[in-house]
Amino acid sequence: MRKVNLFIFLIISNFVFSESILFKNASIYTGESAEMLKEYDLLIVDGKISDIRKNITVPADEVLNVGGKIITAGFISPFTHLGLIEINQIAATRDDSSDLYSAGFSISRAFNPSSTLIPYNLNGGLTAAISAPSGSGLFSGLGSAFSLSGNTDSLLSRDIALYGSIGADGESKAANILLIEDTFELARKFDEDSSEIQEFGLPDSVKYSKRDLLALKRVLNKEIPMVVSINRASDIITMINFAKDQDIKLVIMGASEGWMVSSQLAESSIPVILEPINNLPTSFDRLGSRLENAALLNDAGVKILIAYDEWETHNAYLSRQGAGIAVSYGLPWYEAINALTKNVSDTFNIPNRGSLLIGHHADLIVWDADPLEVTSFPEQIYISGKLMSPNTRSLMLRDRYLNKD
Repeated sequence: MRKVNLFIFLIISNFVFSESILFKNASIYTGESAEMLKEYDLLIVDGKISDIRKNITVPADEVLNVGGKIITAGFISPFTHLGLIEINQIAATRDDSSDLYSAGFSISRAFNPSSTLIPYNLNGGLTAAISAPSGSGLFSGLGSAFSLSGNTDSLLSRDIALYGSIGADGESKAANILLIEDTFELARKFDEDSSEIQEFGLPDSVKYSKRDLLALKRVLNKEIPMVVSINRASDIITMINFAKDQDIKLVIMGASEGWMVSSQLAESSIPVILEPINNLPTSFDRLGSRLENAALLNDAGVKILIAYDEWETHNAYLSRQGAGIAVSYGLPWYEAINALTKNVSDTFNIPNRGSLLIGHHADLIVWDADPLEVTSFPEQIYISGKLMSPNTRSLMLRDRYLNKD
């Protein structure tokens, strides 16, 4: 009996002396199913989710009764330039592009965790983001996933996707496809142990470094996906066929006319990154834009991720407003939350984030109302179980002048 009591004491002591937070009486969306777990408790121990069930009675350092409020996983933006661009028009504040490298350009060492834009977007509900390079060439480089904790160790996953675009350089889209085919053929034949790069029949103006070709090899080996920015239905079909021919993982970004080819996208298991806020036919490639795009793609079985705007990084948190628009036009609420969380971590292989599951990092948000409502905001934000400060440069400026005598 004494041994049993000692065993129980050791278990309880482990919780007592660990850093632990217990949320009581919450409405929890875990991401594991469509169900909202009402009047449930959630326990964090040492920065990770330890338990989710009703009536948890284990002692904790802090107990918070949230009164039925919604708790979700922290939102993850699938495409931003956060930490890379501070002021768009000032080159000295930009680390998002390179003239020296193309496919092999990695932004992972350029990320600035002290960017004033990070706490601003954190306060809007983003706890992590994929920061990606920009450029008008065929390949802009490699994106990485970062925590928005503001810490110097913010890197979550390095070089998780190769980014490119078709027709952005002003060249014919057909010529771009031919060049991508030739470039992948070059990468296949490239011997990384060789000191020379044989550029088989590429145009004289096209040059690739060893680093570029090694990045392309990672795509060919299916280690990472290639993310291509396109909107026109016919271009999407072209890239679906290209991905099949090359046997690579593909993610489509934009996909304004994706609903027109939803069955082909679903059949090929190609995820899409949508921007539901940008739902107007603002170019010839977007003439088929419609508000029901997300719902129609989801109904067809396409995995959707939601971003704000591929050219606008300052307000990346407005991806949840875009998700709300998608819900108002037919996308199920839980699928919209998945598009901001679980689908991002699954698509880009960001481990133990994006869902509220036992053993996952405790990146979570307590919301003051429905997170997809325009007027709702986070009440509390946790990253790896640590409560984040709500302070932003905007709030500090407000307080500075509000309290001025």
